[in-house]
This record gives sequence, structure tokens and C-alpha cells, in this order.
Amino acid sequence: MHDLDPLGETLWDAFRRKHVKATPEEWVRQDALRRLVIDAGYPKEAISVERGIQLHGMLRRFDIAVFFEGKLWMLIECKSDDIPLNERVTDQWMRYNLTTQAPWGALTNGKSWQIFHAEGPKSVPMLPAFGTFVL
Repeated sequence: MHDLDPLGETLWDAFRRKHVKATPEEWVRQDALRRLVIDAGYPKEAISVERGIQLHGMLRRFDIAVFFEGKLWMLIECKSDDIPLNERVTDQWMRYNLTTQAPWGALTNGKSWQIFHAEGPKSVPMLPAFGTFVL
């Protein structure tokens, strides 16, 4: 059970198929991945972790992306549990999404989630059904 040791230096990431440093943000990312697959039923084949994007000529990495029918469907930004999901975090997601154009977004710090449609002003209370595009 070394891979689940909260005091261990690394965690096994089944998506990236390697051990990764067990940072507070990584614990949140792994929890989010579990929620997507186990709780919400998203197919693991539709999920990408820490993929790079070009943003204003610089390479940035998003935390989690969910694809549907070959198109980016949801972009998820994970923060460590001591970082509040405030306007600064939302702005970061919005900057990333200028390039990616994901219709759905989510922010999580492990304690709370903000899930929203990119075109709408309202958040939704739970993860949308996989592949849906309407609120």
C-alpha cells in the first residue's frame, strides 16, 4: 500500500503510468481523477493528465482534460487544499481556456468544487453527465 501512503514521497498515477511527487496539489489531482472515473463514471480513456498547451508563446500545463468524441469537453484546474477557489484561480482557468475552448470547466482544491459551463454565468452543483453540452 506504499502508493496510498499519505506520508510517502510519491504517488502512483495510473493515468500517467508512473510515480509522481506527492505534493498537496497532486493529492487533489488524484482525488479529482478518482471522482471523475469512480463517482461520475467518466471513461478513463477520455481523460488526459498534465498535457501541455501553448499560451501566449509559453508552454503551460493543465491539470486534467476530458475529451468527448475527440474534442476537448472539460478542463479541470486543481489546487492544493490550502488555496481558495477565488477569482485568481478562475482567471487562470479562463486564460487556459482562451486557447483550448473547453465548453465545461471545473476548479477544485479537494475541499470544494466549482463546476461551470464556459458560456454561462452559473455554476452547477455536480459534475455534468459525460458528453453533455447543455446545463
